[in-house]
Amino acid sequence: MASTDYIIQQTLSLFKKMGIRSVTMDLIAEHLGMSKRTLYELFPNKDDLVKACLNLALNERKQKSQEIIAKSEHIIETFILFMQMHINELKQVNPLFLYDLKKYHPEVSCQKTAEFTSTMQENISRFIEMGKEQELFRADVDSDIHAKLIYEQVNIIQNSDIFPPEKYSASKIFEQATFTFIRGISTEKGLTIIDKYYKKHKND
Repeated sequence: MASTDYIIQQTLSLFKKMGIRSVTMDLIAEHLGMSKRTLYELFPNKDDLVKACLNLALNERKQKSQEIIAKSEHIIETFILFMQMHINELKQVNPLFLYDLKKYHPEVSCQKTAEFTSTMQENISRFIEMGKEQELFRADVDSDIHAKLIYEQVNIIQNSDIFPPEKYSASKIFEQATFTFIRGISTEKGLTIIDKYYKKHKND
């Protein structure tokens, strides 16, 4: 029998690809080659399985964040890579995933969305404070306010109604939005690092 972790991982992949509503417990059981009865013994209802999948997604994000911090040369690179990670994740998820989560699993959605938003904003705020300590970001920058602004900016970037993909390049939007924002809160020292980073990675 497939392990619980494997079931959650495979189900999360299905949810991201197809949305949540269309991925029935029958489909999951068939995809995993197991009986629906066994699946229900592990997860009595779909809400439980959705919650487990979101927990996995949050844990994977935390691990990726730690990897970014470990490999970054400076906090500005950490900041940029963190934002890029979030946008890439959103691009890989079917819009129905978030729609279905909110409409058909409201309690889970409310709980996990709040947890996700809080974690991301805390990370951004922490990065800004680190940048201020390193004299790369201005001392007068309010990290809490800017963390919320950046979070909402990232959500706007991946909104296809505002930036239809056939008209706008995702990488171009990211470049314009992220570098403009970070430059706005940076010191002269920080601006020098940003310019060097941009020249080094502009063709990536």
